[in-house]
Amino acid sequence: MSSMTPATEEIAEKRIGMTLFIHATLLVGSSAIPEEDFLLWFPINLTIETLIIIQLLRMWKKYKYNTKQYYTIQVYWMLIGLSYFAMAPIVKVMYYTPSFWPVLIVTVLLFVYAHLIREKIAEVFVNPKKERQLRLWPVSLSILILVGILIMAIFRAQSYHPNLGIAVFLYLIGGMAVFLATPFSLSGERLEELKGESAD
Repeated sequence: MSSMTPATEEIAEKRIGMTLFIHATLLVGSSAIPEEDFLLWFPINLTIETLIIIQLLRMWKKYKYNTKQYYTIQVYWMLIGLSYFAMAPIVKVMYYTPSFWPVLIVTVLLFVYAHLIREKIAEVFVNPKKERQLRLWPVSLSILILVGILIMAIFRAQSYHPNLGIAVFLYLIGGMAVFLATPFSLSGERLEELKGESAD
């Protein structure tokens, strides 16, 4: 167990600040889609963000002498918050349509599935034999961005709901963030075990 030094405390504080900045930006943007529901969703999203920050502070207190474990947890909550704020708009846009429940159920299942396979995802990052799969992640992200931009352009041209295109784009990015986040929910000990298993 490593002791906390002033330098690592400062780094941790900067990381918390970065998480707050990213989440605050996404929180406002997510609450504004659709625009007419901003006053309803802003306090809801703010409450969720408050719970995330409380969890981060609780983990800081628990793991402040194990910075590696804390940084891992912090990345997890940063990405989970990002994915929530990115995926929520499509659910809100679909609220008054028959597509609401299918979209909501798929979203919940996506979160559950990503957590169920988190060890398999982690292996891609710690197993040198899976380097080819690791290179697919940035490629997949690039494809998602291009597809999202194309969808926004098509929806705008077809005069769908004005927020639908951006909501779909954010949903794709949020879905990617979920799968990136889940390996960071594993303990440091389990990640080391996976590294050892990959070396066998």
